Amino acid sequence: MARDAGKRTIQSVDRGCELLEALRRNGPSTISELASDSELSAGSVHTYLSTLRDHGFVDKDGTEYRLGSMFIPFGIRARNRSTLYAASRTIIQELALETGGCVHLQTEYDNRLLILEEVYGENAIGKDFHIEKRGRLQRHVNCTAGGKSILAYLPESRVHEILDDHGLPSRTSRTITDRERLLEELETVRDRGYALNDQEHMPGIRAVGAPILHDEDGTVLGAVSVSGSAASWTGDRFERTLPAAVTEAANDIEIRIHSREREV
Repeated sequence: MARDAGKRTIQSVDRGCELLEALRRNGPSTISELASDSELSAGSVHTYLSTLRDHGFVDKDGTEYRLGSMFIPFGIRARNRSTLYAASRTIIQELALETGGCVHLQTEYDNRLLILEEVYGENAIGKDFHIEKRGRLQRHVNCTAGGKSILAYLPESRVHEILDDHGLPSRTSRTITDRERLLEELETVRDRGYALNDQEHMPGIRAVGAPILHDEDGTVLGAVSVSGSAASWTGDRFERTLPAAVTEAANDIEIRIHSREREV
């Protein structure tokens, strides 16, 4: 996570968070593995892990440590407090049922994509791929329908910041790797109100995404996207039917968010 260099922090908390991040990134690890991945001695790592284990944030299995079960209720609590998630739940379920694809609700966090929810329709493909990437922030903002939907409505300075941070790595032969070409693509997204991903992130998968904007100032809150088989999502279905369904879902979410805010 990006840090403010001028901000005062508590070193012990900072190091504890770094150990948790290492467990999230690498999976179950031994004390020696965690020590080699940090500036801490094995003894210090053991002390931190013991403290985190007492609070349920780390579990131990033999000689290996992993993220603890306490993160489950914390994560659910944090997600349920999200206005975007609360307003979207039934709508994205209906979208998955209507399209048969895999629907993602996502937002930008720390210059990456955070998946708040995913729902599988009856014809969803790539489930193993989606499940594998579910537990981490996504860096491929430039080559997904949801990511491009969000980038298109961020201030240009933020767009360049994100691209400077992650670059434009090639995921497939269709990935846009030229910055100017991507900026042109984002302008197209703004003009038509939705983004397309034609096998830019994964061969054989196409996707359509639309931004979710705040009613008052047009700030982008997140995006909803649906992905499916490139073999069956062709022609009018990919270019008209699915974009209409996704943009309608995004609009319905915006209306719900605005309605909830007016009730407060």
